[in-house]
Amino acid sequence: MQIIESILQHALTHPNKIALSDGQTQQTYWQLAQKMKKVAYGLQQIGCHNDKIAILSKNRMEFVEVFLGTIYAGCIPVPLDPKWSSNEVKVIVDKCQPKVIFAEIDYIQKNMDDFQHYSDYLFAFADDEKGSYSQWLAGLQALDTFKTNEVLFIAFTSGTTGMPKGYMRTPLSWIKSFRATIDAFQFSNMEHISAPGPFVQSLSLFALMQSLYDGATFHLFTHFDVEAVIDRCKETPDMILFVVPTMIERMLEAVTEPLPIQALISSGAKWNDASKRKAKKILGNTRLFEFYGASEASYISFYDVNDDRQSESVGKPFPGVKISIRDQNFQEVPQGEIGQLFIKSDMIFSGYFNMPEETEKVFYRGWLKMGDYAFEDEEGYLYIAGRAKNMIISGGLNIYPEEVELILKSIPEIVEVMVLGIPDPYWGEKVISLIQWKGSKHLTVEEIKTYGKRYLPSYKLPKEIVAIEQFIYTSSGKIARQKMRESLQKVKSCEMQSS
Repeated sequence: MQIIESILQHALTHPNKIALSDGQTQQTYWQLAQKMKKVAYGLQQIGCHNDKIAILSKNRMEFVEVFLGTIYAGCIPVPLDPKWSSNEVKVIVDKCQPKVIFAEIDYIQKNMDDFQHYSDYLFAFADDEKGSYSQWLAGLQALDTFKTNEVLFIAFTSGTTGMPKGYMRTPLSWIKSFRATIDAFQFSNMEHISAPGPFVQSLSLFALMQSLYDGATFHLFTHFDVEAVIDRCKETPDMILFVVPTMIERMLEAVTEPLPIQALISSGAKWNDASKRKAKKILGNTRLFEFYGASEASYISFYDVNDDRQSESVGKPFPGVKISIRDQNFQEVPQGEIGQLFIKSDMIFSGYFNMPEETEKVFYRGWLKMGDYAFEDEEGYLYIAGRAKNMIISGGLNIYPEEVELILKSIPEIVEVMVLGIPDPYWGEKVISLIQWKGSKHLTVEEIKTYGKRYLPSYKLPKEIVAIEQFIYTSSGKIARQKMRESLQKVKSCEMQSS
């Protein structure tokens, strides 16, 4: 059943069931379906047929209405992040050429010049102002029949190392992913779901659509507010939470008693062992899962955190996912050896938008190249060594920054860390660490090496430390590596000039 068909079915069979709740206002499935149909009617009246529709919005109910209404009209929604720079948004808008833009009023007012040629088809999320979304919607009727499109939506990666790329999702790829959720996590029920990250992040958008597809109530947050999330979980027993590790850390710091959460599902970055142990202790009977995936691949593997075996792994493949680890000649490597990870499944994306060469780079003989180095043990558990594009070659030896970061994050004095290589005449690349310290106590390079040698060979450990007051993160909660690297280059340049 198509996603739109499923929502329409819920609206007919359970019209008064709450589809969306933000803690203050609610929408039933019947109300959501009617607004979805009105948006579709309005887009068709404008003359939209198979067009791109941009949604530059924070988390709000109107985002959901427009996203679904666009799909209902047979058009393609393109979610954009208001937190992106105006240049990033402009580049993406120029690339997508959306026929209509729905945007936050604050963003429009600050960047009006960028939207001048869309003025006829630009609607602001504002309260009943002239030209606003709400005023436009009020004058529309509901469209009875919906159209289908082979592309469900186009979204843009959060860009840890550069300008975001648009990836295209098909309806079937997400329907298959919804079924994989049920098969893998075996929830006792799916009545209440939340993902407090931004909808432009694939994890939160997926959780939202999963909730609506399965007839659950999705609990919406405009932004991640740890106290608000905890309060909502207390008020709503059996919540299923999709979160990133940084959110979990904030929750564990704030919670004082076990929460009646059914399941907590972590993704977006590696969840460290110390935090997992703390979660098991504090969250009581909550089922804890970590999954490895990607915007392009959806689900790849999952790990039950309550299972103490192979805790450094990212678990075993989801049902329907095939994994292959290969060398540079596309030959499979022996079990236990590190190689590049390739996957096959019905959940993967269809390609990058208007980037055939980039698409060709990641597909090889029917396999999707993940860009990660990995290995698999004899029990079938998958381990990620690191991103191929992040790999450091120092003294002729390969070093995966993520492996080193995982060890350094276990040091109590460290809040956050990023490991990278910088050009060096002797080593080729010198390993350095950017570190955000927890308090006034800062460890020396030698102290960090002494700790690290218990787990890693010395050549993988940093030869230099740079203290960082605050890291820059992407909308999905990952360190924005390229921006941090650029920031470091500026610091190094200033040091050279001053010397």
